[in-house]
Amino acid sequence: MKRRDARSRYVIVWLAVTLSAGLVGWLLRGPVGTALAGWDAAHVCARLGLLCFLLAGLLLAGGAVWWAVVHHLRRGVKYALRHWQLCRGIKRALMEAGYGIPVGEQYYRLPQVKIRFDDKGLTSGIVEVQNHIKSDSSLAAVNLSSALGVYLVDAQYISDDNNYYCYEISDSRIDRQLCFDSYAALADYAHKHTGKYGPYTLFADARNEGIKIRSLLLVGITGSGKSYALMGLIAQLQNWPIPPTVYYADPKGSDIAVLGGSLAPERTADDIDGIIDLLRQFHGSMMARKAEMRDKLSGKLGADFTDFRLPAYIFLFDEFAAFQASISRDKKRRDEVEEIMRNVVLMGRQLGFYMWVAMQKSDSSDIPTAIRDNLPLKICLGNAPATTLITIFGHTADLPSRHWGKGQGLIYCDGITAEPWPVSFPTLNFDIFAELTQRDNLQSEGVNRA
Repeated sequence: MKRRDARSRYVIVWLAVTLSAGLVGWLLRGPVGTALAGWDAAHVCARLGLLCFLLAGLLLAGGAVWWAVVHHLRRGVKYALRHWQLCRGIKRALMEAGYGIPVGEQYYRLPQVKIRFDDKGLTSGIVEVQNHIKSDSSLAAVNLSSALGVYLVDAQYISDDNNYYCYEISDSRIDRQLCFDSYAALADYAHKHTGKYGPYTLFADARNEGIKIRSLLLVGITGSGKSYALMGLIAQLQNWPIPPTVYYADPKGSDIAVLGGSLAPERTADDIDGIIDLLRQFHGSMMARKAEMRDKLSGKLGADFTDFRLPAYIFLFDEFAAFQASISRDKKRRDEVEEIMRNVVLMGRQLGFYMWVAMQKSDSSDIPTAIRDNLPLKICLGNAPATTLITIFGHTADLPSRHWGKGQGLIYCDGITAEPWPVSFPTLNFDIFAELTQRDNLQSEGVNRA
């Protein structure tokens, strides 16, 4: 026997009464009235038929008003039709999947569904499905994407009161990935971005904007676009109103080491001893900043370095797993490095000192758990295995499952995103490495001539 929504019974009754009233009204004012023409009863039939027509009209008008209210017609016809379409698809999917409480043999009472779009273009929004003690555990793992038509689930979580499961959705036809054909275009966008969101903010795509500077864990397999993402972030940093001081550590001596050697050779290292010395120098600068800000912070509760317009300090550590493997047998140096990094991660936010750690995977053997779990901004690019996703985000069951292209993946930012959701770093249709190094050389020549 086919399952039906318990609320559909009211619709059936409404339709039956409306059609019956309309049919009776037509009969009384039509065939019956004609047959009784000339009799006094004809006037009575005509009046009764009119009342039936009025009843049918009121029922139709009431149904239309109910539909308009439930699907928010006041926000536009397009909004209402899209809302109705999604509600219908979600309820049908929940019914077919067995969600709902039996009401008799055929009817089931489905969870309440709420839908709210974020913009006039209906490109993103939130779907809320009512929680129930019988469906609590199963709703936690459900993926609604198949019931949403052109929309995809970006993130899912339970509401603060535990009464609704929330699904953040976005239109799969909208490409949020930014594209820059020149360094000048990227720089112009970065200037406008900091002007809108503040001087210490970063962006990734059209959705992930206004991200205040944080310590970062960037994970991506070979070919996922990790290096280009880092260089794009460095380009943003160079266009900040208050440019930060960046340290470059790359034990493999690859792109980041070469770039750092051009941008800041005195703050670049690619060998083990040099990297450890660089970490000590970075930590010493943080302690100096701490002493410098002690008096300033005493008079401003909750203030940080941004309130005093101080430059940020960033330690960019590429291929950290290779470095960790090199010092794994030297307990003294390993403990010193972990202590410095842990201090920076835990203490650096208020002082403006941050660790950016980039690697291909983030197992506990590659990065200490105490450091990894305290990095508030986590990004995973490419199609990473489930074990990698678990080490980064802590779970995989409710993560968006898609085939990620180059520069695409998942982002989680403590305090901004409730759950990991999709991110796409900009497409750069120019040689970002050449532009960064060339512009640094031009700036250096200008300083020398001065």
